[in-house]
Amino acid sequence: MFRVVLVEPYYAGNIGSVARLMKNFGLRELYLVSPRADRLSDEARQYAVHAQDILFSAKVVPSLQEAISDASVVVATTAKILEKRVRRTPITPRRMAEVLSPYWESDEVVAILFGREPSGLTNEELDTADFTVTIPTSPDYPSLNLSHSVAIILYELYVSRHSISLKHPVPKRAWDTLKRFLREAIRISKRHQPEEVEKAILAAYRRGAVTEKEVNAFIGLLSYFVRRCDEED
Repeated sequence: MFRVVLVEPYYAGNIGSVARLMKNFGLRELYLVSPRADRLSDEARQYAVHAQDILFSAKVVPSLQEAISDASVVVATTAKILEKRVRRTPITPRRMAEVLSPYWESDEVVAILFGREPSGLTNEELDTADFTVTIPTSPDYPSLNLSHSVAIILYELYVSRHSISLKHPVPKRAWDTLKRFLREAIRISKRHQPEEVEKAILAAYRRGAVTEKEVNAFIGLLSYFVRRCDEED
């Protein structure tokens, strides 16, 4: 299941346009984090056209954490492609769609974050994501309108639903178990900046079309490593 999360959207027209796009491409769950514009204004409803039901059912929450707390996967969209941190290495919308296609038929939540119209997502907000997506554009004029970005992302997701053989997605409990053992292994290894190492490894892992079997294999390896280290102590 896919959730669109707009962080502090400034313009009612964009909120309405996003609602319309969601209905175009088969999504229904819209979260608005501290919106600057009224989702039920005349302008928003005018742009939503026949998707006003999505506007009315949209959840308005005060923090990003509240919008993503139950998500199995968090994806951040960003135009900032030059980033030293490994987990911020972006993939294209098409690759994202391939990786996430199994979630169409799942109750596991995938939250896709879109930032403010003037400035996008902050570094702290990007840090909440498992990986990032950047839409390739001309360097002469790279910025896209919020609703245009949403259109491209949702289009690629929708196409993937009909062109890729679906697998079962990795459930949140498996990712949580993996995170727990990975965190313990990093602690034992005494790596510098352990949180950065953890997030970098998870981001690289999630960028592939990973199955639950593959995650469980990694968990098995990490748990063996942790157990042996504990025995040696």
